[in-house]
Amino acid sequence: MSRKDEEKGTQSREVFIGEVEKHTSSPGPATARAEQKARETGRLHPLVDPAGYGVIRRSLPRFVQLPSGPWRLAVGTPIPVEVRLDTTGSMGGNVDIALRVLPDTYTLCSSVLPECDLQIAIGIFGDVLDMFVLCRPQFEMDARKIVEQLTLMVPERAGGDHTEDPQYGLFGAAYLTATYLERLGQKGYDFTVSDEDGREWLGEDQLIRVFGNEIFDKVLENGHQINRHHLPTTKEVVQDLLKRAHAFFLQVGDNSLVTKSWVEVFGANRVIALPSTELLPLVQAVIIGLTEGTLGLGQVASFLTEQGVSQSDARQITRSVANIPIGAQMALPNFARRPKPGALFREKTDLWPIDPNELAESEPAADKDEDDGDTWL
Repeated sequence: MSRKDEEKGTQSREVFIGEVEKHTSSPGPATARAEQKARETGRLHPLVDPAGYGVIRRSLPRFVQLPSGPWRLAVGTPIPVEVRLDTTGSMGGNVDIALRVLPDTYTLCSSVLPECDLQIAIGIFGDVLDMFVLCRPQFEMDARKIVEQLTLMVPERAGGDHTEDPQYGLFGAAYLTATYLERLGQKGYDFTVSDEDGREWLGEDQLIRVFGNEIFDKVLENGHQINRHHLPTTKEVVQDLLKRAHAFFLQVGDNSLVTKSWVEVFGANRVIALPSTELLPLVQAVIIGLTEGTLGLGQVASFLTEQGVSQSDARQITRSVANIPIGAQMALPNFARRPKPGALFREKTDLWPIDPNELAESEPAADKDEDDGDTWL
């Protein structure tokens, strides 16, 4: 990869592998330093603190300004993918696993999102008895930044392994997220990974503890009305989340009671078997590909086995995704109109690029590289 490619934000599997290796070559958890710092200060790093950086998480286009004035879309329409991993009890090693498989996450998910800008936010959750209920990062596309955020997580690791609290992460995804994709009438992707059930309710005190004292002002700022004295249930939160994201619960293990509890919340077609966290990139890519229409159901088994998944796991995953809303993204408004790489915008805040027919013949070519790198909206 050239230096100019790196400046433009172009990524590759090799770049992700290199960044991951920098943080996983030493013995022990990649988050050891962050865990020690949290024990000393009682605080999370602002990059992964749900109350940090303005509380609202944003997924925005990457632009390069041309010398003639317009802004060129550098990579394509941003597609936000948020993941929250259970890190309590038997799930305690999930951050290290997520780091290890991150190159696969980028490569496989990008493969089913052609001409798009994959923007990833991988967070973790525990329960309200833990030191931290939630770590929620920013949406990023740069390997170095994604890896950095993962190493700043503070997983609980110990504790009981029953009844967790992902509903606070789901709350953030539903009401404290702002994306360019949503403005187009399209949806991003949201995945909750656990082997346990959760609680049906949220508490005002815990919301303030997680997101800070301004949480309800931030929710209102982001265009939502929440009555702090009559909070939505977890099921209601997920129903609101589904208005802006294709959301799924990925269940590790085959506990039927856990399955039943999450089917009540997400619906039967959104609770998906995940044989192990190691296979998360593949299951995510399959779900995204089916939803986007870039992967057919008949291709799923071969897609999985070609990546080294056992035939038994491939069959289980294929059965599990067979009833998801296939092609749901294609059915939403403006799917075919999503701006492509190189599209020109008059202003960074514009919703749509300039109509090519409106460009003067003297307009400089859109593919000139006379710039200093990306500018976020």
